[in-house]
Amino acid sequence: MLELDSRIKVITFDCYGTLVQWHDAFRRAAASILERHLSAHASTESVASFAARLREIAMEHQQQSPFRDYEAVLDTSLNQALRETGHDATATDLETLVAILRRIEPHPDVPEVLARLREHYRIAVISNTSDNLIADTITAIGTQIDFVITAQQARAYKPDHALFHHAYAAMGVTKAETIHVAMGQFSDLKVCQELGIRSVWIDREGEPLDPAWQPDAVLKDLSGLPQLLMPS
Repeated sequence: MLELDSRIKVITFDCYGTLVQWHDAFRRAAASILERHLSAHASTESVASFAARLREIAMEHQQQSPFRDYEAVLDTSLNQALRETGHDATATDLETLVAILRRIEPHPDVPEVLARLREHYRIAVISNTSDNLIADTITAIGTQIDFVITAQQARAYKPDHALFHHAYAAMGVTKAETIHVAMGQFSDLKVCQELGIRSVWIDREGEPLDPAWQPDAVLKDLSGLPQLLMPS
């Protein structure tokens, strides 16, 4: 168990990847879009490569000014990713991507863990998305989320500190009264390191950890969180 400050009131979570099956959803969307353009089955390797490149481009566009809502970021990113493969994006491509990302199922370990944690803490999501796009995914999680804070609300994407500052103001807490749980390194662990926020890294993909962004604890999934965070 972590030595937590007794003032901890809210556990904040990244959503995509941490709580829900984001990478699987992205791969399904990538496969559907590629196969429409190829008029043939897309290989596992080509789907994985296209999905990874699309996520990479979207992250790059999130860091650019001025701020744009996530659907606009996805539109621009999809156009660029498809051009790189020699194809022109259509309205149907964006509709497919948004439809799949609109409702993403939780990882199997998530609903029960969040329900247990809510016995002692409030639960919040801080996510690089829009209110509209994440709404059905939050419902799919099946456990009450006390606060849903999005990039749209703050007009800033992680790792911009502004999103976390907005979140704490909206929740009425200080960073010392929270601990952040996330899968993302650049988007989440980086800002936790810079702002001095307690953090738990969820390493669902078996990735190497950047030594510059050291969390307070590392878990493979959420199943160990209650033992780590619940009062004894």
